[in-house]
Formats: sequence, C-alpha cells, structure tokens
Amino acid sequence: MITPDKNTKKKNILTAVAIIAFMIFLFVFTLYNVGVFDRQI
Repeated sequence: MITPDKNTKKKNILTAVAIIAFMIFLFVFTLYNVGVFDRQI
C-alpha cells in the first residue's frame, strides 16, 4: 500500500472540498433553473 504523506493528504482534502463545493453549486443552479427561487439568472 502507498503510505500517504502530508502532501497527498492535503491534496485529497482539497479535492474533496472542491467536489463538495461543485455539487452545492450545481444543486443551487438547478433550483434556480427549475424556478424554486423566483429570480432570474
């Protein structure tokens, strides 16, 4: 097995945060498009 050093762990956390942020962005964007929030883009 690969022993994760500090650099790899930091990169993994950064990637996870980026993916979660992107998912939240897509979720909000979808709600705006569907018209849950009555506001134009």
